[in-house]
Amino acid sequence: MNDIDTVVERFREAGMKITPQRLSIFALLMDNKDHPSAENIYHQVLEIHPSISFTTVYKTLQTLRDLGEINELSVDPERAHYDPDVSEHYHAFCRSCRGIRDIFPGESSSFSSELPELEGFRVQSVQVAFTGQCEECS
Repeated sequence: MNDIDTVVERFREAGMKITPQRLSIFALLMDNKDHPSAENIYHQVLEIHPSISFTTVYKTLQTLRDLGEINELSVDPERAHYDPDVSEHYHAFCRSCRGIRDIFPGESSSFSSELPELEGFRVQSVQVAFTGQCEECS
């Protein structure tokens, strides 16, 4: 995710108002490595803005996703999670604790980060997730 000033500008360009609630959502996501769900974000922002609705959080996340500021992860079959790191990387999802860990190209010599050539198809995004059990849960 870009810095907050850039995100604010992109929201304004998209015709969106900048509210204190949205600024809190932006700040919560900035450099967040926890891959929070919309519910996680809602409960954290609710502590600061008791009148915020879940719909506001959800719509803000969808707009950030549509603007390319965050990635929506579908690694957890129970809920979507959000990642402000839009650089090329993959994820490992623990079925026990439901934790999500980043995996960056080059961390494993046996894993290639090269995209396959797909004739007649332009790849816009890739989502790779390894599912299993983390070290703590094993």
